[in-house]
Amino acid sequence: MDGVDALDMQNYEKAAILFEKASAMEPQNPEFQYYVAVTYVRLKKNRKALEIFESLTKKDPKLFFKAYFDIAAIYRGEKEYDKAILTLKNAEKIDPKNGRLFLELGSTYKDSGHYDEALECFNRAKQLDPKLDQISTYMTGATYLQEEQFEQAGKMFKEAAEIDPGTPLAENARQTLPRVEEAAWAHKPWSLLTTFSWGYDDNVARDPLDEISGGPVSGGTGKGDQYQVFLLRGAYKFLNTRKMEAGLGYTLYSFGYRDWTEGNVTYQSPFAYFQADWDPVFFRFQYDFTYFYSGGKKQNINPPIYLTFGNNSHARLRMQTFMPTISIREPYNFKTDINLIYQIKDYLDGLTADSSRYAADITQSYQVPDTQIFPRIGYRTTYEQSGDNPSTYSYHELMAGIAANLYWDIWGDISFTYTRIHYPDFTPSGGRRDSTYTTVLTLKRYLMKRLQLSFNYIHLRNNSDYTSPSGEDPYSFKKNIYALEISYVF
Repeated sequence: MDGVDALDMQNYEKAAILFEKASAMEPQNPEFQYYVAVTYVRLKKNRKALEIFESLTKKDPKLFFKAYFDIAAIYRGEKEYDKAILTLKNAEKIDPKNGRLFLELGSTYKDSGHYDEALECFNRAKQLDPKLDQISTYMTGATYLQEEQFEQAGKMFKEAAEIDPGTPLAENARQTLPRVEEAAWAHKPWSLLTTFSWGYDDNVARDPLDEISGGPVSGGTGKGDQYQVFLLRGAYKFLNTRKMEAGLGYTLYSFGYRDWTEGNVTYQSPFAYFQADWDPVFFRFQYDFTYFYSGGKKQNINPPIYLTFGNNSHARLRMQTFMPTISIREPYNFKTDINLIYQIKDYLDGLTADSSRYAADITQSYQVPDTQIFPRIGYRTTYEQSGDNPSTYSYHELMAGIAANLYWDIWGDISFTYTRIHYPDFTPSGGRRDSTYTTVLTLKRYLMKRLQLSFNYIHLRNNSDYTSPSGEDPYSFKKNIYALEISYVF
């Protein structure tokens, strides 16, 4: 095996040894030094590779003109775009009519965000070398796409596909066209999501409002009931760039039981948000002002729609929520999500004491290489201080889950959660501790573009150490929830 064979077989350590040996035996042959530097790049020994490439361009810049591309590629990989551009500009002095040179220079300008210069270089590349017409047109489309000029991007990708329809690059251009349409759709200044679900809870909650507003499980009534949920959320973006976005929105949510209408909940929530994508960090801050209504009136005949949208309800809670979120995209397909929540709860029923809730959670997710499998683990801690001491609580929660693309474009997700809840002043004589075990299974599939159907199953078991004067523990219970959900994004 020689060095070239080892390099082709991606045995870079072996290739480096063989090229180093050949260079030592024939020091007058600088080609061996060039290939030593090439293997160093593969081994991520960039500083050593740069030393060799630069020495070769100084000795004979015309003979080792190709080394300029290698130097620029190293700097581009390290996001040292100014150094990459300077390197290619130096190469331009040696061969100003080299089409590939302008193709590489255009790619570097595109990556650095200098789009006008990139477009000029791609146009120059295909003028100098007609063989680069297709790749230059493709890269022009990629530049327009990155610049969010979607109509121009679509035209360029179509043109690239038509220049030579049988090439892999043409196929890549055809596959990119739907992405351009999706990017243009996502970039529109408004968004609207609507969701409707129907489900059955075999042990309905004592206080659904408490759970919907972020509290722990409130205990079961021992009775089952059907329920429906409707959600409508819209937003308008007054700042809408590739890196930053800010907007105002409104959410309408209604939860209704078929029989136990006293547990119905409706809320309205105007919100404002700001988000920024500073790769590899994504940041979002959202403020919600939410007004909750609860209760409802049972009708004589069960209608097909159980939702009351606050009809025959009373104002129950006014809540402000502050939510900063940080997501970090990490090497090796890892991602970290950190959420912080602060809520101010002002109860309007004249009975429930006001409270403040603090929560923080972190989730670490991972994509298994070459698969659509995403395992994750997470931790959450929450503390709610209430003016009514027995309602003050804190909890710690551990979660593990996995999501995967199954068959027929069906996505599956299963998660397991353990929550340890402590009410320190639940009774005058002592506190109460609960352990909650939750299993969630979700299956979902797009029926058509942006129309999604989901099935959700939740099994929950809560164990409490509380014992009432009658010897019973009303806070130990289990339940199963089944739900079908359909959602559409406009």
